[in-house]
Amino acid sequence: MNTKSRRDAIRYGRILKCVLIVVLFAFLTIVYSRENAKDVSMDKIEAQLIKKTNIEKLQKQKPRDLVQFIGLDANNYEAVLYYKSKEALSVDEVLVIKVKNKSDVKAVKDAVEQRITSQIEAFDNYGPEQVKELKNAIVTSRGEYVFYGVAKDPDKYEEVLLSVI
Repeated sequence: MNTKSRRDAIRYGRILKCVLIVVLFAFLTIVYSRENAKDVSMDKIEAQLIKKTNIEKLQKQKPRDLVQFIGLDANNYEAVLYYKSKEALSVDEVLVIKVKNKSDVKAVKDAVEQRITSQIEAFDNYGPEQVKELKNAIVTSRGEYVFYGVAKDPDKYEEVLLSVI
């Protein structure tokens, strides 16, 4: 191998290393940003949900309702937004919780999953539409935020939340 081709090979190797480092950095940035969320007030989230969805058809719930229906105490969290259907035979619910610690996310998700399971059991024999909605429920988290949505199209609520945070 002559000197010029050796220099070209070394230069090509250095360029390739730099490109791979940039690609790796971009990949890590994308992965890391998907796990985090902006610090957004629950008022702003609620305003966007009201503006971009039909959440006004649901009724905003009080902290004691969160304990009654989901088994979670609102005082244990940074902020809570909980809407539930006014109709007794409807299972539509939207819940957004901002936890104080990311370690609390699992406990919130577990409580929500238990809610879904108990609702499916309650409606199993006489509410096929409700059971269908419950099986289509969305439970997800990003950063300190946990989202739970049950509706004919819960994706709308999730999209709005994710666009805000």
